[in-house]
Amino acid sequence: MLLALISDIHANLPALEACFNQIDEHKPDLIISLGDVVGYGPKPAECIDFLRSRGIKNLMGNHDAGVVGKQDLALFRDPNQSLLKWTTQHLNAEQLAYLDSSEYTSVNEEYDFLCVHASPIEPEKWRYIQSAIDGRKILEKIPQKLCFVGHTHVPAIVPDRLGVFSVKPGVRYIINPGSIGQPRDSDKRASFGLFNFDDFSYKNYRVDYNKSHVFQQFEEIGIPRDVAKRLMPL
Repeated sequence: MLLALISDIHANLPALEACFNQIDEHKPDLIISLGDVVGYGPKPAECIDFLRSRGIKNLMGNHDAGVVGKQDLALFRDPNQSLLKWTTQHLNAEQLAYLDSSEYTSVNEEYDFLCVHASPIEPEKWRYIQSAIDGRKILEKIPQKLCFVGHTHVPAIVPDRLGVFSVKPGVRYIINPGSIGQPRDSDKRASFGLFNFDDFSYKNYRVDYNKSHVFQQFEEIGIPRDVAKRLMPL
């Protein structure tokens, strides 16, 4: 079984489309979105419709929760807070329902993995897993052999023990596929991951896309370039 992992799309449609040009080539058996379809970017409705049209399950992210009223928007800073308010007003009932139906966690018993946006421990508190030490403490508290997370916008692989430098059977892991819409490491290309359960292997992919198109889309919704660059420092 080949699992495609996407996360933190953040309404960046050009990045999402570019990633799926590659994802589709691999023909994964299952695709899961680890949350935050919206926020920061200019095309929330289109990104939601993209996932819905493919029947892709989304996990609740903190920006998703803000748009559907499950997270106080006062906790977000401007200009993103204002953009989230705009997003709520510009999504239709079906798009809001898709976000609202997102679960905080999802467990696949057949392949023994857990999916969540932030930490699986009290996921609605949106804690960041910021180090290998944090990750190993979490792995001690959950039974699954794999936990897939997003939220940090940084690709990462955390094994349950020291001295392990690759994904291999017999080791438990937290894996973060990075962000499609707003990477926060030194590589500004979009990021996603593929986990192959047939040989228990994982690979992270980076994808370039037309960033100028994103800023054009901001202008189309009335957001000037200087503000757009604060929302999306691509």
